[in-house]
Amino acid sequence: MTQPQDPMPQAWAAVFARMAGVLMSEQTVTTVLELITSLARDTLPGSVGSGITLVDEAGTRSTSAATGQVVQRLDVLQYELGEGPCLTAARDTAVVRVDDLEQDRRWPQWSPQAVQVGMSSSLSVPLRYADRTLGALKVYSTHSHAYTSGSEEILARFADQAAILVANMHTLSDAETLDERLRRALRDRDLIATAKGIVMLRENLDTDRAVQRLLESSARRRITVREVAAEIVASAHGGTV
Repeated sequence: MTQPQDPMPQAWAAVFARMAGVLMSEQTVTTVLELITSLARDTLPGSVGSGITLVDEAGTRSTSAATGQVVQRLDVLQYELGEGPCLTAARDTAVVRVDDLEQDRRWPQWSPQAVQVGMSSSLSVPLRYADRTLGALKVYSTHSHAYTSGSEEILARFADQAAILVANMHTLSDAETLDERLRRALRDRDLIATAKGIVMLRENLDTDRAVQRLLESSARRRITVREVAAEIVASAHGGTV
């Protein structure tokens, strides 16, 4: 029995491969998101702009990438008004297609302003990864009825790939931040331990008393214990705390 062909053209698979290839060498989330939006715009015929809205765990919304100022402004309007297709897609975890913004009544404040800047239709899909909504990816067109059910399927698959990449980049960023905090904490711990040892030897104090001297100096001079420790280590051949 012949297997049905995948409805997504091979060209789209090549797009995803290009995304993955760039991610191997680029290190910033911004670069990744800019690539995703530009490819989304170029992938869907008739699209004149694209953007990604990310939603953090506290519900804060922000436009992390947009292909132009018009998209950026339309996103800001959605955040200010609390309504719009992209916000609906992220909130309801649903594909939101608008065939004619002039006729659509779902967002009475936002849609007329989108029409004013020349937009006629839009398509928004949620970014989902590991049961978490990361935001939404959207495209805009100056033509009404620019998007079809086929467009929905293509952009939904695009969003699946984008969500994985965004989640991975966030995980990497979080890991790097945590790793740097751990390294800094270890450096500070070693520095303070060294300074404590110097004070113990210099003033013939036990561990608790040496630590107390470091804390007293920190409070008296209004500098951190780390700064006190750094000075002690730097002048280990003379002086007192």
